Amino acid sequence: MSPPRLTRRSVLGAALAGPLLGTARADQPTTQPPDVRGLKIADVRAYPVDGAVFVEVTDENGATGWGEAGHSGGPLVASMIREVLRGLVVGGDVFASEVAWARMYAEADELGPGGIASQAMAGVDCALWDLRGKLLGLPVWALLGGKFRDRVPLYGSFTREKEKTAEGCAKKAAELVEQGFRAVKLRLAIREENQDPRDDPARPFTAAVRQAIGDDIDLSVDANNGYSPSRAITVGKMLAEEFGVTVFEEPVAAHHYESLGQVADALDMAVAAGEHEYTRWQFRDLIERGRVDILNPDVSKLAGLTEAKKVAALAEAFDKPIVVHNARPTLLTAAHLHLIASCQFASRPQEHPGKGRLGHLWDFFENRIEPDTDGTIRVPDGPGLGLVVRADAIRRAARG
Repeated sequence: MSPPRLTRRSVLGAALAGPLLGTARADQPTTQPPDVRGLKIADVRAYPVDGAVFVEVTDENGATGWGEAGHSGGPLVASMIREVLRGLVVGGDVFASEVAWARMYAEADELGPGGIASQAMAGVDCALWDLRGKLLGLPVWALLGGKFRDRVPLYGSFTREKEKTAEGCAKKAAELVEQGFRAVKLRLAIREENQDPRDDPARPFTAAVRQAIGDDIDLSVDANNGYSPSRAITVGKMLAEEFGVTVFEEPVAAHHYESLGQVADALDMAVAAGEHEYTRWQFRDLIERGRVDILNPDVSKLAGLTEAKKVAALAEAFDKPIVVHNARPTLLTAAHLHLIASCQFASRPQEHPGKGRLGHLWDFFENRIEPDTDGTIRVPDGPGLGLVVRADAIRRAARG
C-alpha cells in the first residue's frame, strides 16, 4: 500500500510535530517520509522590494518555497517571472529540476540569456529547491549531494564607487577586518574605462587599503573589467609586487576571453572571473580560452542552483577553485552556502557583502544567516535554504 499523499490538512497537522515546516533536523528523518511523487507546481509569484526580488513557488497542496532573483531591473525581472516563466513551470513536477530549468531556458534563449531572463530563472529555480527541501525536511545541500564543510571562510568586499575616496575605502576595509574577516576585496569599479595611467586608482586606493588592514590580511582587487590586456598586466604586476595582492579579478572587458588569457598567462598572481558568465557553455569558454585561475559563479546570474551545479562539475574537471560572486545578504547568501558546501572545489574564502549591507532585507525573515566574529559562516542545516520567510511582510512591501 503506497503512503498517503500530502494534503493541506496533513501539512498543517505535521506542523504541530515539526518535520515539514522547519523544526525537523536533517539527521532526524520522519519514520514515514511524505509521498511527493507527481506533486505539481501550482503557482509562481514575484515580489520586487527595495534591494531585492523575492520569488514564491507554491505546490498543489499549498506548501511554499522561496528564492531570490537577480536584483538589477527588479520590476522587469518580476515581470519576466509573472508573464513568461510562470506559465512554463506551473503544472510541472515539483521535483523535476532539470525539466523545469530546461523549459525556462528554452524560452530565455530567445529573450537573451545573460540578463533579465537569467536573473528571473534564478529566483524560480532557487525557490523550487527551497520547496523540495521543505517538503522532505532536508537542507538543500543534502539534495545537492551532501556537504564537504560545515563552515565557510569569507572575505568582505566593497567598492570604490560607493566609498568615493582612498580614505573612505581604507576605513571600510578596516571595518570589515574589525567584523572578523581575514580577507578583503577592493572593487575599483573602473567599468571598461581603460583608465589613463596618470589617473588610475589602482595604486593610491590599494595602498590606502593595505595600510589600513596590515600585512596579515589577504587582499584581492577587482578591476571590474577596467583595462586593456597590456595595461592589466602592468597593473597586476604592480599590485602583486608592491601590495601583496593575491587575486586580480576581471582585469579586462567581459567576454574578451583571448585578452583575459593573455593576462592570466603573463601574471604570477591568480586571475579570477565568472560573474558575467550565465551558462555552463560560457564557463567552458572562460576556462578554455580565458585560462583563469579562479571561477566566480553567481547563482543569481547563473539561472539558479541547477545550472550552478553543472558549472561546479566543470570546475572540478578542470581543477579550478570556485569563489562565488555574492553581494546579497539573505536568500542568495543562503543559496550560495548550500552550493559551496556541496562543491569540493570551493574551499577558498567566499565573497560576502559584510554585516550591515542591505540590512533592511532581514526584516523579511524570522531568522538570520550572518558571519561569525572569526570571519566564517555556518552552512544552514534547516529544511530548504534554511531561512524562515515573513511572507506577509514581503507581500506588503512589494512594489507591484
